[in-house]
Amino acid sequence: MTKTKTFGLRTPTDLHRKLVHDIERLATASYSAPLSYAAYDCAVTATHIADWVVHTVGSAQHLRLTGKKSGHNEAMKGFGQTNATRLPALEFCRQIANAVKHVKVTRGPIMDNMSTGRSVKFDPPLDFAKPIPPDQKMLPHAYITVDDKSYPVINLFRDMAVQWQQFLLEEGLFEEEQDE
Repeated sequence: MTKTKTFGLRTPTDLHRKLVHDIERLATASYSAPLSYAAYDCAVTATHIADWVVHTVGSAQHLRLTGKKSGHNEAMKGFGQTNATRLPALEFCRQIANAVKHVKVTRGPIMDNMSTGRSVKFDPPLDFAKPIPPDQKMLPHAYITVDDKSYPVINLFRDMAVQWQQFLLEEGLFEEEQDE
């Protein structure tokens, strides 16, 4: 096996599989900290699949996908713009990943109408007119708020995983899983 600095991850498909794994971690997180870590990993992984695509494809495909020649310093910006309709969840993931990495969004446009957060949900939902049931659970919940409306952030990441899989298939970059 070729030596890498990527722990053996080699292709955009490998990173897509990591995204699916991170989504599963998010779905099964039982406390707030692991929930936040998994949400962060989902955003970063989803965003960086684009880097792997751009660095994997040949010159003609690179130009078509980015609008820029290979090696151009604005290739990633071009990728986002060129593929915005094919990967509509990507800009949300980019904003989240960039903000978590740098404390605030440092590159590209800023979505002032979007934020993220975490809280807890009660299972079963609380009915304040009744005593709290003994089996009451508090489950961690991560969300994204867009235009003052909140959604479970896992839905964004699941949508992103589907969009990336379709993109990779269409671009001839999706690889079937092989036994190690």
